[in-house]
Amino acid sequence: MGLSAFATSADLALALSIAALTVTALRSGRRPHRVRSWLVFAAASLALLAHTIFDALGSAVFGNAAALSEVLSLGLFAFGFALLYGADRDQMRTIETHAERDATTGLLNRRAFRDAASAILARRDPSRGSVLAVLDLDGFKAVNDSRGHPAGDQILELVAAAIRTNLRVRDVAGRYGGDEFVIFLSDCGLPEAERILQRVRKIISSVSTATGSAVTASVGLVASDRAGDRLDDLIRAADHALLDSKHSGKDQLRVAADPAAAASR
Repeated sequence: MGLSAFATSADLALALSIAALTVTALRSGRRPHRVRSWLVFAAASLALLAHTIFDALGSAVFGNAAALSEVLSLGLFAFGFALLYGADRDQMRTIETHAERDATTGLLNRRAFRDAASAILARRDPSRGSVLAVLDLDGFKAVNDSRGHPAGDQILELVAAAIRTNLRVRDVAGRYGGDEFVIFLSDCGLPEAERILQRVRKIISSVSTATGSAVTASVGLVASDRAGDRLDDLIRAADHALLDSKHSGKDQLRVAADPAAAASR
């Protein structure tokens, strides 16, 4: 077999193989992410098949058509691989997003919140101030016990919506575990932070009452305006303020003392 005949046979085998792979991929149930790329591969296999036929015919006229179909097949293959790469990249981005989010509330999970808040602490201007808040629900366990976990999940979703509605673009919030939430307000003074969290508390109380659940929110706040403040120290200080709120009758907001002092307790 001559080199030209061998190349023609190889092109034909490649075209048929790609066509078979395309049909298999389109029938595999993975269509949403990759259907466009495999349709392009199907068109590329047809162009390669046409190139094989024109090349086998051998005349000058068909030679031009063979060259054109070869260029077309190469272009389609390149475009198909670009689409396939884009689909995989989008899928990975979706997986990463799901890994960072709490499934019930859609807020950041504990690890993702810590990463985001630590990054903000590292690059912020301390003189502009920041505030960390820890919010814990009052009466949530009673809802879970009396009305079941679906009702509890509904409350958690409403709380997340109340928090999300009051966040600014530069703020981050997460579900820290159970019925506890954490909020980091960047470039924010304590008076503004208190206004934001009081609005969140009022929304939680009114919305939960409308759903037939007597759920309120206790909040601990701590201000940070020093370069050396660490996230763990801020969370610990806000937690102490939250406990003060709980011990003082719940359904209120308390501001922590110096986070460095709380860290030594």
